[in-house]
Amino acid sequence: MNVKEWFLNLFKKNDIKPGRQSVEPLSVYLPKTKDVISRVINPKYPREALQQIEQAVFTNPILSQVHNLFVNLANTGHTVEIVPENENAKKEIQLFASQQNIDALVNSLITQIILYGAISCEIVLSEKLDGVAKIVRVHPKDIYFEYNEETDEFKPYQILSNNEIRELNPKTYIYIPLLTIDGSPYGIPPMLASLSLINTTNQFTEEISNLAKKLGILGFLDVKFPPLPKAPSETESEYQERLQKFLEETGKSITENLNKGIFLHFEGTEVNFKDISASIGGIKELLSTLEKWTIESAKAQPALLGFSDGYTETWASVSLHIFISQLKNYHNIIERFLEYTYKLHLALKGIFPDDVNVIFANPPSFNAKDEEDAKKTKVEWVLSLLQGGVISVEEARNLLADIL
Repeated sequence: MNVKEWFLNLFKKNDIKPGRQSVEPLSVYLPKTKDVISRVINPKYPREALQQIEQAVFTNPILSQVHNLFVNLANTGHTVEIVPENENAKKEIQLFASQQNIDALVNSLITQIILYGAISCEIVLSEKLDGVAKIVRVHPKDIYFEYNEETDEFKPYQILSNNEIRELNPKTYIYIPLLTIDGSPYGIPPMLASLSLINTTNQFTEEISNLAKKLGILGFLDVKFPPLPKAPSETESEYQERLQKFLEETGKSITENLNKGIFLHFEGTEVNFKDISASIGGIKELLSTLEKWTIESAKAQPALLGFSDGYTETWASVSLHIFISQLKNYHNIIERFLEYTYKLHLALKGIFPDDVNVIFANPPSFNAKDEEDAKKTKVEWVLSLLQGGVISVEEARNLLADIL
């Protein structure tokens, strides 16, 4: 059955109706008012979470590593393809990319995706409308959407802390989410789940720091003195006060002399070193588990950050494929943004190619030798089919182009 037969069997004339038949659920709850702030919708997560993620990436060493890993591996460099080839368009794009420092912009766009789950930028046109003057990033925490029932679209606004409202032009303000959920236009931050672990990890490391200050890293010295004799004229409270003062002064003396490599004591004094390294093993294991959970909740792979314990070679390969797929998803939305920007810039310059394609290079290969061996095997297979007369030269050329 061809497509035409399938279509005619499935649909009758009265079955096809233009426009949307379903209703956006949130439209039922939106107030019918002229006040913009009353009409805008909020994301399904607390808006302040965006700044909390920001702060966590600045201060938490694990999330800082995750951010650094994504930025450095995701920015693989990109090429611009003009269809059909147009030398003027190519030169204009090269000049524009240099003026805008596009490589640095790509790093910033990757950071936006990691922290906020979306690209949020305004394309600022020149005063004479003869090109794109610059690209500015707009913080997603200030972005609010209003649902327009008539157009069935989400309209963007920038609302600042002083309640100043800026209506944004959807032709030049671009918001592209990495992932959304039904009924919400807002991107879901990849690191959102990690916030639930940050406080726990911070409290845990603070406790370890306090413990190290009190006991030292390796252990502590236990010094036992013979009891001091009580003077006949001393009351019990005076005696206890003298004992406390003796211990405090002696403790200071011991600390100072230990730093010099000397320990002086009376005969009968018992000195023992209490090793706490054995108990630290359990603390280290718990901290390692918390760090792994934090990495996983930030949508990264622990194996790529040096956590190899408990991972088989097979699972390490699966983790790698997952990570590379994530990077390609990041590339996809950055490519759409850059393509739109380049097309708009060329059109304002009076240059109208059929299409502009942005293509990111593939992420770095961690199994280059295995991939090269696989390519070699496929090439030999194609050549054997050609030599056997199974495929034509043109078919062989097409297959080889796909492999290489």
